[in-house]
Amino acid sequence: MKDIISDCLLCEKHSLHVAGKEEAQVMQCINCGYVTSTKFIGKKEDNEEYENLSEDMKNWAIEKNDRIWIPTVLTLPIGMLYPIDEEKLDGIGEVGDGVKNVMKWAFAEMVDITKDERENYPNPEGGFYKRRFNTDEPKIFDEFIDGMYLVNQKMKNS
Repeated sequence: MKDIISDCLLCEKHSLHVAGKEEAQVMQCINCGYVTSTKFIGKKEDNEEYENLSEDMKNWAIEKNDRIWIPTVLTLPIGMLYPIDEEKLDGIGEVGDGVKNVMKWAFAEMVDITKDERENYPNPEGGFYKRRFNTDEPKIFDEFIDGMYLVNQKMKNS
């Protein structure tokens, strides 16, 4: 089955990619960065998958057209593009403490872990990871599409 490109129900741009069949369908907008699937059909209060989300994801989730839409987390060999709470990033506090939940997009580049640091990164096989996402120094974007532009450039150069 071919992917279908349609108008996004959230941002209204012609950038919604629909893939899969009805029982396993995914809808991903490459403009606004929101995604939904057959696991997220219905309302927040009735959806088991929604209950498994982090508090930030629950705060950012949007109900539209009998679906729950959540921000994308895109992991690639070059790095990870993911939603981040701008207020937490600035070290101001936690949501619920009077702090507004402001979503931005972050790109954490994949970096090598030095031999001296590897003991801090054990893997399930009993060894140590050699690479990690540098979430300590992410590049921040207001819009998902801007982060995707960086991802595209890095993929071309890798």
